[in-house]
Amino acid sequence: MGEAYAHIIDQKNPYVSPVYGDFNKGFSPTLIQVGTKETLLSESVRLYQGLDITGVPVKLGAYECVPHGFQTILFDTSESSLAFSKTIKFLKEYLKS
Repeated sequence: MGEAYAHIIDQKNPYVSPVYGDFNKGFSPTLIQVGTKETLLSESVRLYQGLDITGVPVKLGAYECVPHGFQTILFDTSESSLAFSKTIKFLKEYLKS
């Protein structure tokens, strides 16, 4: 998918694909939400694995049969409601006032 928006040489640049990022430097807790019908599903799983293996607090939520950006384009669905609820829970867990 990277070839759609980046030159072939740049596709492993972490600014193009976070899968290639360096997560050893105090990376922030991360919430990844992905639909099972989107093209970025495998990249999301790889990102989760990369964060998890380096000890970054990370949560992955895969939502059945929804496309990329489902939280905003399908905002009146049960999947979107669940995703927003999990986002709020994640933020409350990791943001300290």
